[in-house]
Amino acid sequence: FCLLVLVTPSVLMAQVTAKTPETMAAPKSLVVEKESTMSQGSKNGLSINLPKANAKFAEKVWKDFAKQFKGDYKRDKKNDEYFSDNATVGTIGGANTVDMYMKFSEGNDNTTATIWIDLGGAYVNSSDYSDKYAEAEKMLANYALTVARKQTKIQLEEQQNTQKDLEKELKRAEEKNKNLNQDIEDWKKKIQKAEQDIQTNLKLQEETKVKIESQKKVVEEVQKKLQSLN
Repeated sequence: FCLLVLVTPSVLMAQVTAKTPETMAAPKSLVVEKESTMSQGSKNGLSINLPKANAKFAEKVWKDFAKQFKGDYKRDKKNDEYFSDNATVGTIGGANTVDMYMKFSEGNDNTTATIWIDLGGAYVNSSDYSDKYAEAEKMLANYALTVARKQTKIQLEEQQNTQKDLEKELKRAEEKNKNLNQDIEDWKKKIQKAEQDIQTNLKLQEETKVKIESQKKVVEEVQKKLQSLN
């Protein structure tokens, strides 16, 4: 039994492993080489999938990532591309500058970033410029890793804020519990005093009843005296 695996120049893949939470991106990102349409026609480019990222976030990260290449960065609204003119990428262009075109295609739960690198008439591809292609592959993979890191950092901040909110909620609950227990202690003291007051009141009632009976006798004596004077 023989298993044949065929790898063609048009589809080469590079894997980048990033330590991200399970709820974030998948641990592997794939760089794929393919020819596709862009502002300069149908050219060879490199694409990478950015799990859990939207196009706006991906572009924001790319804009910051591309600053290291010191090119003139601008957006081509007509073609929905991001152009880095005369970028300095030593590992790809050597002493010469290159032009980079980046486009983002947003899916349901991911964004695909595609980059075309113009060496000055020819575009980076694995057939004619294998070394430069390998460096371009690394660059795009590092960009994807940067996206994943920033996503994870944002998620970390969100989870830390959630934790802080929960800790505040716990503190409020503990304070409420403390107040409720204090209320119970206060009520116990009030109940104890009320019980004492009840006993005092009952004693007072008995004493007053005795006084009333005594007073009745006094009243009767006075009434008898009054009658005797008639």
